[in-house]
Amino acid sequence: MCAICGIINFDGRPVAEPDLVRMRDIMVNRGPDHGGLWRNGSAGLGHRRLKILDLSPNGNQPMPNEDESVWVVLNGEIYNFPELRPQLEACGHRFRSTSDTEVLVHGYEEWGEDLIPKLDGMFAIGIWDTRRQQLLLARDRFGKKPLYYMQKAQTLLFASDIKAFWTLPNIQLSINFPAIDCYLHHLGVTQRHAIFKEISKIQPAHYTVFNQHGSRTVRYWQQSFVGKLNLSEAEWLEQIEAALQAAVKRRLMSDVPLGAFLSGGVDSSLVVAFMSKVTNRPVKTFSIGFQEQDYSELKFARLVAQQYQSEHEEIMLQPEVISILPSLVWEYGEPFADSSAIPTFYVSQAARRFVTVALSGDGGDEMFGGYDIARAAWHAWQYDRFLPRVIRQPLEKFLLNHPLPDRNRWLHKLKTLAVHASDDPAIRHSYSMAFGPAQRQRLYTPAFSAALHGQPAREVYELCQPALTGLNLVDQHLLLTILTRLPNDYLVKVDVASMKVALEVRSPFLDTALAELSGAMPPEIKVRGGRQKYLLKKLAERHLPRQVIYRRKRGFALPLEHWLRRDLAPLLRQLLPDGRLVQNDWFNKAEISRLISEHQNLTADHTHRLWALLWLELWHRMFIDRTLKPTDSLSEP
Repeated sequence: MCAICGIINFDGRPVAEPDLVRMRDIMVNRGPDHGGLWRNGSAGLGHRRLKILDLSPNGNQPMPNEDESVWVVLNGEIYNFPELRPQLEACGHRFRSTSDTEVLVHGYEEWGEDLIPKLDGMFAIGIWDTRRQQLLLARDRFGKKPLYYMQKAQTLLFASDIKAFWTLPNIQLSINFPAIDCYLHHLGVTQRHAIFKEISKIQPAHYTVFNQHGSRTVRYWQQSFVGKLNLSEAEWLEQIEAALQAAVKRRLMSDVPLGAFLSGGVDSSLVVAFMSKVTNRPVKTFSIGFQEQDYSELKFARLVAQQYQSEHEEIMLQPEVISILPSLVWEYGEPFADSSAIPTFYVSQAARRFVTVALSGDGGDEMFGGYDIARAAWHAWQYDRFLPRVIRQPLEKFLLNHPLPDRNRWLHKLKTLAVHASDDPAIRHSYSMAFGPAQRQRLYTPAFSAALHGQPAREVYELCQPALTGLNLVDQHLLLTILTRLPNDYLVKVDVASMKVALEVRSPFLDTALAELSGAMPPEIKVRGGRQKYLLKKLAERHLPRQVIYRRKRGFALPLEHWLRRDLAPLLRQLLPDGRLVQNDWFNKAEISRLISEHQNLTADHTHRLWALLWLELWHRMFIDRTLKPTDSLSEP
């Protein structure tokens, strides 16, 4: 795991080395073990290294081929490099290291752009071809590793962290208002936007080739949900077990200590179970808990740790959010309001004392239908299949556009079905919004609304529509989550929180082969009878205690609702009603005050909305005003 950056001047101007060094070293936390730099006239690459494979200097980057016509920088891991290396050696390529990066060097020599679809891993890659004078930037299939770029006249800059552009004195950046609209909807800036207008992101499962004449982008993979396999339940369980065990085993390659996050849920517990089966020593496991018992899952994590005799560490999280919030706002670089970033950071910090690599259960819900939305989608699918459209459409129109009596739970259930069966993906995912369209309209001033030029948050869903066409409702919901919430929120959360402490996190459930197997599962068995993760839980019965498998899902969440009414309440009142978001004429003071008041008075739960506003306010003070520093204390008035 590392950080990469580069500057290419296609007009032939020499690269300024101080700029390249600034870009590289602002990302030092992502790669504290070595800082590499290569500059040759109009091209320059930078690299910060966290040593995982081949700890010798032979693994340092930027890494060239023998005649230095190809230069590579990699952030991440290529899990199938042991299979690719013999193929390249058979073609005559000679290796001088045991690093996965060198497979990219010789793979590009041999296959060119066709190298990228052959890769299985988590990665952001930059390849500079000196002969062709072209740069290739690529990201992994799900977007586990970030990659930003910026084009300014004949200059192209790229980096793993948006702060690498922000730190350059000769770069002027301006706020991208549509990105803020998406942030308030999704809790994070989407992959289709960056918080600054001048910056873009390489999309997951894409690569782009740049030269002096322009750029060309290729999508090299899309998870398929067609071509379902007709297998029995027993056959499915054998297939899943084999695929998951192989995915875990692939992610155990490491020349440094390795462990696992153990939340006490099915996904992370299965990862620990398979790690224990394929290693000959106890697994190091790490769990986090809270004083508020409703949010703590430590007792379930202990059951799994005891069963597999892991070397188990527990962290009890106190509400000391104020002390670390500025440093997290700095680390994320863009506004990011998923509050589970905080426990993710703390468990990463604890794990880093013992290991450099940790496996996680991320991706299990997306692959096997684990969210509430998957269960709702299954019921909506039945509603869609058996209620004629001529009846359904006017009923949906009424339910979606009229307030319903609070006590009529049957009408509310029917409305839920109507929402999840809607032909409009934005409506189907409306229940997962922080600020819905009407709430954002009340929040925005006329000036801010005018700056949006449309409905950016909605457009994110519209861009996904072609991939959803022809799929059943369950698969549509799962794929839409994979295309939006997974790369925009969950993967960003884990990547940044863990890399803040130089910990590499690997996700077996996001293995390519396992994902393709998941896409081939019929929804009737994946979410059988509306039961979330039906097949995965059946598999878990072979390996885990039943009380771990069949219990209410809590997720990796903070007791933030209570903290915002107690410990954090003064901070809200201090920063938000008269803060930058109001002073800039973006948001209405009266609406912000109403949200705070209703939350404090227990009239409504505005946890996610208030947290999103607080983070955005702090982000503005740090990155626009430059008055807030990562080390500042927020407890002082």
